[in-house]
Order: sequence, then structure tokens, then C-alpha cells
Amino acid sequence: MSRVVRPSARPHLSLDKDKIFCYIEHKELYARNGGDSMSSLIDILVLLDQQSVIHQILFSEGFSDDKLRVKILQWQGVEITKIPDTAWDFSQGTVCWNGLRFELLRFSLNSFTQCLLLRREPLRERLMEAALDFMDDGIQLYGPDASIQFLNCATKQLLDIPPEDSAEGQHLLDLFLVDKEFSTTLTALRTQMPIHNRFDCYKSTSGKDLATVNSSYPVCRADGSLMGTITLERDISMVRRQLPDLQDIQRTLTSHLSSTLLGEKTTRYSLDDLIGSSPQMRAAVNLARQMAPKNFNVLIQGETGTGKELFAQGIHSLSSRRNEKFVAVNCAAFPESLIEGMLFGTVKGAFTGSTDKAGLLEAANHGTLFLDELNSMSLSMQAKLLRVLEEGTLQRVGSTREIQVDIRVLSSCNQDAFTLAESGALRRDLFYRLASAVVEIPPLRERMEDLEELVWHFVRERGPRSAQPVETIEPNFWTHLRQHSWPGNVRELFHILECSVNVSRQGVLRQSDLPVYFLRHSTPSAHTAQPAPAPSPDRMFQQGLDHMVQEYERQVLSQAYLACGKNATQTAELLKISRQSFQYYKKKYNL
Repeated sequence: MSRVVRPSARPHLSLDKDKIFCYIEHKELYARNGGDSMSSLIDILVLLDQQSVIHQILFSEGFSDDKLRVKILQWQGVEITKIPDTAWDFSQGTVCWNGLRFELLRFSLNSFTQCLLLRREPLRERLMEAALDFMDDGIQLYGPDASIQFLNCATKQLLDIPPEDSAEGQHLLDLFLVDKEFSTTLTALRTQMPIHNRFDCYKSTSGKDLATVNSSYPVCRADGSLMGTITLERDISMVRRQLPDLQDIQRTLTSHLSSTLLGEKTTRYSLDDLIGSSPQMRAAVNLARQMAPKNFNVLIQGETGTGKELFAQGIHSLSSRRNEKFVAVNCAAFPESLIEGMLFGTVKGAFTGSTDKAGLLEAANHGTLFLDELNSMSLSMQAKLLRVLEEGTLQRVGSTREIQVDIRVLSSCNQDAFTLAESGALRRDLFYRLASAVVEIPPLRERMEDLEELVWHFVRERGPRSAQPVETIEPNFWTHLRQHSWPGNVRELFHILECSVNVSRQGVLRQSDLPVYFLRHSTPSAHTAQPAPAPSPDRMFQQGLDHMVQEYERQVLSQAYLACGKNATQTAELLKISRQSFQYYKKKYNL
């Protein structure tokens, strides 16, 4: 007998109890769960006569367990011609055999033939589904048409759906009252790009108000076609409930930092890791390298995404404190009510739930403290920090005991620090204390000559993670990159490159690989300025020649300056004049 026997007539079996529809076709046996989509695979079909003697066995093409196959084939031999009844547990609908577990279904095909349907227990799928149900975050699986494939228990609880009810097959909008354009899941399906930590406020179709933080990740097949998306949803109220646990984790981390052995390095980057050969970038790196060995406090100034913490780590790695701890604090990440305890530490009894713990200032003792986004710190906290810098001592919250600290402070601002000090957003005395030297990191739009170096660095460092590393970049791809003004700087550039590399094919980056939203909302280039038109002929002779020349010169300079984002160096390059000459014209025409 051949391994697979195809019957002369196609059996068509409909079993309402288990909602299984079986088809034998093309030497394969499948099982369907009611719908049109093929969902499960029957491993073995055994055909028996009325005396339970095997006369046909059919295997699916996907069945590959040779040991088990040999065992079943032995049933047709002389020694074993009848199914041993003790091997089957009909009450449970399962059979355990040779260490494997099968789901079993027995029925009559006709008056002469019985069937045994065996499907290997989908253990992995059931364990994965159970794992998802144990997660505190809502997990939702959608098909490419936004049809619901799976909702875990947390999602059902959020939507007040009974755990035993299934929403499978319903459309997303059947459960959520949300605008199609702003839905995290629908946006991810439409753009085929991941969306991270989007805050949404909306209603469920049952009328429940929801406030959640959502992330959605499209999933594609090997050929690039969209399979669906995975959406993670976290209830804001749950985040609030978890805040005490997060504070405990922070206390643990702080304790770990405080007990860090001397000599352990906590930085990942040096100044040599900074990418860019433009004069502006070289000047910033050279100043940082010059200030690093000295014990001065350094203020790093640059827009969001320019790499301020990389500079801070680089300065620390070249300083005399490089064998001590480097502690980074994002001042914008902590609310006013928490940041004092985080920085200064607390004593037991200072407030409800407080414990004796060291703060980050103590953790950084003898090392370097990096205050990121310093301008986000309140003026009252700035005053308390200033006292620590001037006196070299601190007091934990709720304590009167002075603790000596020796720290070097590196800080950063995403705006001009002197302007902030002038406006009162930053204390002048703190500015004078922290800004012994100011390292200004140029935004990407002011150093576009570094663009190619940055792109190839990303492609070579991170590209190998993709299935097909990028080897070629088409000219149109470069054109779009150069025409963008990059308000998010290097961080934005690397995000766009990561999205593009993930969808690239055959090792080539093309214009079509750029995210749709980037192509749609790309800001104008700094290098697309057009010369101003000459004065109209009607007015040409109403003015003197000198006035006409000066007016035309002013228009050209003004348009070029605006087109270059008010960057003097780029404007001078665009107009093919020296930077000193442009500064003269800028002052002359009050640009």
C-alpha cells in the first residue's frame, strides 16, 4: 500500500458538534473551523471496517514523525490487525501514544466504514495563548482587514467582554468608537509601519470611556504581503496602580547604583563614536575633547535628537573620573513630586511609604552626574541643586544630616541656555555654575555634509540585522533625504532609515522604501532656494541704479537665508561666498 491512499470518491463530512469540515484532496487532509480560512491540519485518518480492522491509512503531507508513522503502519500487519481498545480514551476524546498526545474523533463514514481522525495536540499554540492571557497589558491580534483574530483576557476586561465570549471575526470598529485616521491599529495597517506608545482617548461601543497607551506592529509574510498587526494596549489607570511597584524597582536600581564597585564603567560611547566631519561637528567634538580632562562643569546645548547624551558619555570617558560612575537623569521624565526624592534620596517617615534610600546625587558621588533637559526642571529644584553644587553637601528628604558629595555635573538644554537664563526659565546663578564651558551641537540641517556618512554608518552597523543587508542606495532616495530639513535631527534620520531598511528588497534602498508619512509631510530642503526675481520693468527707472542693485541683493540674501533655515554657513555655501562676507551682508541688511 502506498503511503497515502486517495479514495475514489471524495468524502465530505460535516460534524456540527465540533464544527469540523474535512476534505480529502490532493493527497492532503485538512480541517476547517467553520469559516473559509484553513485553520488546522489533521495528521492521520484511519479507515476501519465494522470489526475495527484497518484497511486504509491516510497521512497529511505535513506529518513527519517517522517513528509514529512506522508504528501506525504496523497496524496493517499480520501481528496487529485490530485497534487495541485500551489505547483510546473516548471519554476525553484524546489518545496518548509514544509520548505524543492526539485529539481524537471517531465517526461512521457509511454503513461499512468507520473513521478515526487524529490531530496532534496544538500544545505550542495553547501555551502561547495562555501566556498572552497572563499578560497585564491588552494584546490584540488583527487580520489585514482589521478583523479581530484574538483578544487576550486583559483586553476583554478593559472592554467589559465576558472571558468566555469570543470577538473573533468582528471588525475593530465594532468594538471601538475611534476615528479611522487616528486609530493606532488602523494607521499601522494602512502605513505598514510600527507605532510606539501613542496616547489615545476614546470610547468602546458599549459606552465605556478609555484612556490607553497603544503600540501597534504590522506583521508581513516573506513576500512582503501584510498578514495583520499586533496591538499592545495599556490602560492608564493600570499604570497608576503600578506606580508603587515602579517606585520599588527604582529604589532597587538606586541601591544597585549606590553599591556599584569602583572601577566599573557605566558608559557605552566615547567621542570617537560620534559621526560627522563637518566643520561645525568637528568644532563641537574638539571643544568637548579639550574640556573632558578638566574638572569643569560643562553644559551641552542642542536640539532634540542631536546626541547630547553621547557627548556627555564621551566627556566622562576621557575625564579623570572615567573609572567612577556615570549617572544620567532625564529631568523631563520625572514629575515635580518625585524628582526631589530621586535626586536627594529619602529617609523613613519623611512621607507615607518613604524608606531610607540614597538618591542619584549620592549614587554619582566621585563620578559624573548628567542632567539631561535641565530646562525642564522647576525653579525651586534648580535652587536646591545650586546649593549642592556650591556647598558640596546635600540632605535627604526628611533629614537634617549633611552628606558630603563630590560630583562633576554635565548638563544639557534643548534650547539656547543663555536665552533661557535671560527669560527666567533657567536661574542665572545655576547657569553660571554649570556653564563653565558650553558645547553647542549643530542640528543636522546645519551639517548636511555629514548626511552621507551618517546614512552609511547606520546601514553598515544596523543593516546586517535585516535579512538582506543594504549594499546600494538609489539617487532618488538620497534626493529626498537631502531635501528634508530634519527637525528631529539624527534621531529622526535613524528612525527613517530603520523603517526603510526593514522593507527594502534585494539589498537596495529605493524611494519607495521611505515611509509614506515621510514622503507626504517632508519639510522643504535647505538647498532649494530660488533666486529672487529682478525688479519689475515698471519700477526700474523710478529708482536709482544703486538702490535697485541693493534691493535685489537684499532679496537674494534674505531668500537664501530663510531657505537654509537661517544657517549662516549653509547660506554662504549656497551663495558661493565666504562666511565672513555673509555676516557682513547680514548685518548690512538686518537679516
